[in-house]
Order: sequence, then structure tokens, then C-alpha cells
Amino acid sequence: MTAAMPSRAADWHPLGLAAVTGAVMCWGTGNILVRQVDLAAAQLAFWRLALSSLIYSAIVLVRRGRVTWPQLRACLPSAVMLGLWYIAFYEAIKSTTVTNVAMIVSLVPVVLIWPAMRRFAEPVSLKLLALVAAALGGTALVLFGSASVPTWSLRGDGLAVLALLLFSGQMAFAKEARQQIGALEFQAVVWIVALVVVTPPAVLTGDGLSLPDRTAWLWVAALIAFPGSGHLLMNWAHNHVRITVSSMALLGAPPITMVLAAAFLDEPIKIAQVTGGVIVIAALAGVIRRDLQITTRYSTGIG
Repeated sequence: MTAAMPSRAADWHPLGLAAVTGAVMCWGTGNILVRQVDLAAAQLAFWRLALSSLIYSAIVLVRRGRVTWPQLRACLPSAVMLGLWYIAFYEAIKSTTVTNVAMIVSLVPVVLIWPAMRRFAEPVSLKLLALVAAALGGTALVLFGSASVPTWSLRGDGLAVLALLLFSGQMAFAKEARQQIGALEFQAVVWIVALVVVTPPAVLTGDGLSLPDRTAWLWVAALIAFPGSGHLLMNWAHNHVRITVSSMALLGAPPITMVLAAAFLDEPIKIAQVTGGVIVIAALAGVIRRDLQITTRYSTGIG
């Protein structure tokens, strides 16, 4: 008899890792786009979510999808956290180095180790903990290397920590909700609810709401095309990849962001940052290799 997989939440699929990889690439690219938009954080979050809500609601309606009340309730925790995350994340990127924000927010696996074991019954071995520790060390090097960069600020790093906690919660709740609702329907509901969450801050802070100009709309569209598609890919992958793997994969985004920030935002790259990035990538490769070994072992009935 084939042994059961050690996770009640994941039905492994070979495209799961591909979807997670695509999401990480989209997010790594999208991080630098936020700095380009001449809108305050809350206002940017509002217009980005408003346009996303229209697009995904239209897709669901065309496909004749439907959402039940139990499914809607399951989506609410993830959606609320995502709305708050957008404001904290966008404000962080506009306040400190993009590389720092990307690195701090990517520490999701550290926050989700306990939920992975308790809520999703996923195997967490000493080897995995060692890989997480190595990734933390690499992240510390990146943060240390950027402390002398002119655009660095402690406030921005603090907002990035808040964004980390919000995104970690969003990711765990999204994985649970996806067991009850399709990826597109989930995405549409989440965008709409998150839009409701960000509307009061968008109206009451800064200059309030006003229609963006053509250039800002193009950047908002780019945010939907890149990081927005990353959310769809990750939300689909939640049913097919263990959360220990999908969360660790987020550590692959900062090196992409670091290179792009140097190329397009003139953020200097320090040797310590490069060293830290290499350590993080090596740790991530170890996690993926471990996941493939676990999947192979259980699919062949060993263990």
C-alpha cells in the first residue's frame, strides 16, 4: 500500500513547483515597480486592488464561477491581511531600500515553521531547520550590507517587518481557504475584500483619492501583470505544494530584486549582499531537493 503524504493540505502536482517559481520571479520583478509609481502607498494599494477586482470579477463571471457564503467566509482572514499588507509593504518600499524590504518580507518560512507542523501536519526536520537558519544568516548579511546605503531607513525596515507578519498570516489562511474554493474565485474575492480594507486609509490619508494620470495607470497595470500574476500562481500552488516549500521559495525573490534595483534604481550592491544572496539561494536549493526526496519516497510507498 502506498503511504499517505505527510501533509493533509497538499496534493502534490509536478506543476506546483513551477507555479511557485513563476510567482517568485513575478514578485522579485514587481518589487522595483512600486518605487516607480508616483502615488502614496494607500492610494496605490487602492487603485491596484480596484483594477484587479474588476479584472478577476469579470473573468469569474465569464467562466460562470460562483462563490458560496462558506467559501466567502473562508477567504475573509486572508483577504483582510492582504489589504493591510499592501499598505505596509508599499510604504516600506517607498521608505527604505527595495532590497531590504524584499529580504525581510521573504522571511515567511521562519514565521510559518510552527503552523506548518501544527496546522498542516508537514514534516519539519532538523535539516529543514538548519536550512532555514542558513537562509536567515544570508538575509542578515544582505541587511548588514545595505545599512550604509543612502536610501536605507529604520522606519522602512520596521514597516517591512510588519509586512512580513501580515503576509505570513495571509499565506497560511490562503492555503486553508484554497481547500474550499478555486484559485480564480479565491483571487476575485480576496481582491474585492482587500479593496474594502484599504479604502478608508486611501480616502483619509495624504491627498485622498484622485484619478491617477496615464503614466501611473501604466505602472498600476504592470503591478497587476507581474506581482498580481504571482499571487494567482501561488494561490493555485497552495493545493499542490507544501507550505514549507512555497514559503522558503520566497527567499528566491530578493536576489532578483537586488540585481534589478541596482540596474534600474541605482541601489549599490555590496559584497556582503552578494554573499548573503548566494547563501540564501543555496539554502533554497536544499529545501527544494529535500521536498523532491520526500515526495519521491512517499509516492513509491517507502516510509
